[in-house]
Amino acid sequence: MLIGTSLRRLNDGVDYATFRKAWLPDEAIPGDPRRVLSALSLDDPQEILTCALIDAEPADIPVWMERIAAGEQRRMDRLAGLVGPSLGGGVFRVVGDDDLSRLIRA
Repeated sequence: MLIGTSLRRLNDGVDYATFRKAWLPDEAIPGDPRRVLSALSLDDPQEILTCALIDAEPADIPVWMERIAAGEQRRMDRLAGLVGPSLGGGVFRVVGDDDLSRLIRA
């Protein structure tokens, strides 16, 4: 499993509802990523983190990026005036998935 993350700062006067309306894709996206979590920082509610849970291998990324490229460009165009430059992010391979409500032995 992979996780794609993006950290952005909403421009002054832009709220999450406005961001979400522009961020949502125009059509359903088959395959991965199927689930994306969005979260606002508790310290600065203008900072938004998105995390895509991707059930794929790194070699699959170019194929699905090409497949969704046109829709992604439309979304990025809509977001252009709503967010500043990226504050960070990337694609990461999941190496641990722990339930901390149970004792875990190393």
